[in-house]
Amino acid sequence: METIKNFLDKRTVVIIAVALIAGILLGVLYAWVLNPVEWVDGTPADLRDDLRVDYLRMAVDSYELNSDAELALERYDALGEYKAETLAKVAESGEEVSASALQKFQALVAVESPLVEGDVEAEPGEPAEGEQGETAAEEPATRSETTEQEEPAARTGASRFILPVCGATLLLGALLGLALLLRRRIEVRDSEFDEAFEAQEMGPGMDFETVEPFGEPAAEVAEQPLATFRTTYTLGDDLYDDSFSIESPATGDFLGECGVGITHAMSVGEPKKVSAFEVWLFDKNDIQTVTKILLSKYAYNDDEARSVLAAKGDLILAESGETVTLETASLQVEARIVDLSYGEGALPAESFFDRLTIELKARSKSI
Repeated sequence: METIKNFLDKRTVVIIAVALIAGILLGVLYAWVLNPVEWVDGTPADLRDDLRVDYLRMAVDSYELNSDAELALERYDALGEYKAETLAKVAESGEEVSASALQKFQALVAVESPLVEGDVEAEPGEPAEGEQGETAAEEPATRSETTEQEEPAARTGASRFILPVCGATLLLGALLGLALLLRRRIEVRDSEFDEAFEAQEMGPGMDFETVEPFGEPAAEVAEQPLATFRTTYTLGDDLYDDSFSIESPATGDFLGECGVGITHAMSVGEPKKVSAFEVWLFDKNDIQTVTKILLSKYAYNDDEARSVLAAKGDLILAESGETVTLETASLQVEARIVDLSYGEGALPAESFFDRLTIELKARSKSI
């Protein structure tokens, strides 16, 4: 009898050990093979240092080609806290990017993001930048060690609840689908009621969808711009003359062109002391090119300069934040002065430009 009891006790221990090993193996199989952890929705800020530099180089080259300021700033901001550091590394390895493209990109960043994150002082009680790096370096290691310790037990336990969790998920999905179906039916019913009510208000024999206002329909400007361009002049760029092609986003058809260029300079020395720029719009459906002249404060108040430039277009005093609208038969361009600074020297104050940044937004007009 004692022998039988000892055999059964040993067999029970063996069965428990085998079941434990099998459970662990099944848990590992599920967690590492059938349903492994996947990382998604990464950002450029999560890349290695060298890959962040390559990413920003491509962003600089793209901005040089298409001059899309909003897209360039979006790509730059995607680097998060590393954007200023990465831009500095791109500038150091200048052989990979043309100097003009880099200067143009830096000018855009300087206008839209004047404060560099590294210049912001740490709040009292917050760790310094170096301490944050050390803490950030220590936290992944601590989390990794904790995860490695907890994962086997968590996965073994989770494997026992696979079927209940799947069943609950399917039930929740069915309830959500039913709720969406009911909501859709309520919206359709309300829409039909509103249409019937409006038709009754319009009276019999009148279709409210076909009622038109009296008189000629006015030209409407599309809310979304066809394209946005940004151009920057700096003192010494004597050949400055930027132009941009306006195309239909749906078909790619050519609609016209717009641009900014030097139209008048003070005849004193080199480089040119530019006192006026022309902003122009060409529409393929119009017979004329619309031009407006942006003058420095000194030139705007000078009768001789005004008499010379008046024949070229409407004269406008250039001021930071000023918006100038140019319209043709089917296009409209809003030119906004984003940044403006005057040069200094022997010439009269505020007579010539040291720097000028203009943003152009082109929209289509529908009749």
